[in-house]
Amino acid sequence: MNRKAFTLIELLVVIAIIAILAAILFPVFAQAKQAAKKTNDLSQIKQLATANIMYLNDSDDMFMAIPWAPGSADLGPHWADRLQPYTKNKNIFSDSSNSKSLYNAGGYWWPGSSEKNDPDKQKKAYRVTYTFNHLISQSDDDYTKPLSATSQSAIDTVADTVLMGPSQNWFSWSTCRLNGSTADLFWNVSAPATGSWEWGYEFWGGIEGGGYTGGANFSFADGHAAYSKLIKSNDAKDGVGPNNLYMATFAKAKTKPSARTDGACPSGYDSASSGF
Repeated sequence: MNRKAFTLIELLVVIAIIAILAAILFPVFAQAKQAAKKTNDLSQIKQLATANIMYLNDSDDMFMAIPWAPGSADLGPHWADRLQPYTKNKNIFSDSSNSKSLYNAGGYWWPGSSEKNDPDKQKKAYRVTYTFNHLISQSDDDYTKPLSATSQSAIDTVADTVLMGPSQNWFSWSTCRLNGSTADLFWNVSAPATGSWEWGYEFWGGIEGGGYTGGANFSFADGHAAYSKLIKSNDAKDGVGPNNLYMATFAKAKTKPSARTDGACPSGYDSASSGF
């Protein structure tokens, strides 16, 4: 029995149909993969929040104090290593979507190192793409000053106060935004200058559509974790600062809710003046 061969037109129609189906399905697959990564990241930062709650339960209700110091200082293990007894997992300290990792350890050992100048630190190091709310960890303060850690009970609204979020640098920073008669401090995002890396408080992938569909996951001082969209807006007091600081904030990620209740920004946004 003779079989009729496909004509050129029929082949082209089949190829066109396959191409249309691929164009429809591939973005769906990509979105599903991104959604899975976002869910995994949310789970990781939630685990880190739980580890911090366990840490403060063992530390008289005090969160970890990790003041920044010059690289010449020796302040002991990295904060991620200090949480290892509670996490027992090095993989949850980095987000697979955020490929950046800058070990600006600020006087502390690299993650995984057993001493400050560990000769094998490059081999031992594991990625860390999260950091603390500087107003809680005092990571922007001078390590030579007498410091006291922040207690959970000192934070009025623990469910609204960010504990940890995305950053490649040693500590986060805050931006003031006005909300009627209230001034709130939010997790800051800076934009990179041309040909430059972001100034430490970055949003991976850029201000335009970076992160997870223009947002990121955060954990909060009460132990829960949630997603927040990024909003492009300048600081209410200083506008845009040096190195493109104060370019954007995260809508739900408040580093200090109601930092002022008179509708004015505080004079400083550092942990020494605005911290808990």
